[in-house]
Amino acid sequence: MSTANNTIDINRDIGDFSYEVKHQRDAGIGLTEKTIDYIVDAKEEPDWIREFRKNAYHIFKNKPLPTHWAGNELNEIDFDVIRYYLASGDAPKRSWEDVPEDIKRTFERLGIPESERKFLAGVEAQFDSEAVYSNIKKAVSDQGVILSEVLKD
Repeated sequence: MSTANNTIDINRDIGDFSYEVKHQRDAGIGLTEKTIDYIVDAKEEPDWIREFRKNAYHIFKNKPLPTHWAGNELNEIDFDVIRYYLASGDAPKRSWEDVPEDIKRTFERLGIPESERKFLAGVEAQFDSEAVYSNIKKAVSDQGVILSEVLKD
């Protein structure tokens, strides 16, 4: 099982179900104000969200990681190599039948049973940085919840 250079020999065919995805939106790697501007512009969000995100970013940058309770492993995270926004650019589907087959197969290959897929079909499924299926408004509005967007100028 183990080779001479101390690596583990793993049969990757079992869980290897990658497929080509064409992304129309990619903020690159690392988190900066430029990354935040890209995300806000790509999502066509109002400026108050841009300001909110940038304020949160500055708070994050100025606070120490919570290693006093979460452990020193957090210090090993390299935030500059993380991709914070990657999306196909497609609008979320409102019908589970309209979700691309590759994404549906991902649920199957992950071993999510049919009953759970039906439950997920009533809320939201995310792929990369965007929802690929979103029926949460209908799911909760059927229960009497009213959702609305509040845009602040």
